[in-house]
Amino acid sequence: MMRSKGMIVVCFLLVMSMLKAQEKNHISIDPILPIFGTFQFQYERAISDKISVGVSFGVKTTSGVFRISGIDINRISTDDFNFKGVKILPEFRWYIQNTTKKLSGFYVGVYTKYQNFTDEILGVYTDNNGIDNAIEIDAKIITLSGGVEIGYKFMIRKRFFIDFLIAGPGISANKIKLIEKQPIPESFYDDVSEVLSEYELFDNLNLDFRINGNQDTDIILPAFRWGIKLGYSF
Repeated sequence: MMRSKGMIVVCFLLVMSMLKAQEKNHISIDPILPIFGTFQFQYERAISDKISVGVSFGVKTTSGVFRISGIDINRISTDDFNFKGVKILPEFRWYIQNTTKKLSGFYVGVYTKYQNFTDEILGVYTDNNGIDNAIEIDAKIITLSGGVEIGYKFMIRKRFFIDFLIAGPGISANKIKLIEKQPIPESFYDDVSEVLSEYELFDNLNLDFRINGNQDTDIILPAFRWGIKLGYSF
């Protein structure tokens, strides 16, 4: 019995020493995104002393404290926009600074992002004849983007760290899908296309495009990432 207990203790110490020596795994969360209704988790794995691969998974449950106001003009009135959905973001990083800790210091990398957000648009549209038409539309925005990134990971205490993503410029392909639950005049889409140019739905960019009803609308836009993560290595 004592011999078995001794073997268990030895195995435990060996495993702990291996984990301590490697520290190849880094997990982190973004403490700011919940303000915007998004919860995001990242896992990063070292494949060498200076190179890693990782993936982030985020869930958007609400617009958060910064809700996107609905359209409210003479002929169009809608409820506030409240897009929800998921996003997945794979990354490849190269840590260019010589440090005593693996996966720390300045880094450069590349990333891709898939994002799928949906919302139900409700409101009223007054057509050219002065007739009110109910707006009931299922909206979906699918985004596929990619780019480069630069950042700095700072080890603050033992295995804890702060990851600063300083800049992440790129380009995004966005697909907007609108499905009418009930028919609405075609003139509605001409009017709403002009109005949406004033709304910041894509990374704080003013849009200039034309939306089609019950069809896919494709938009190519620049993209940008930044943020702060708090994490733990093991």
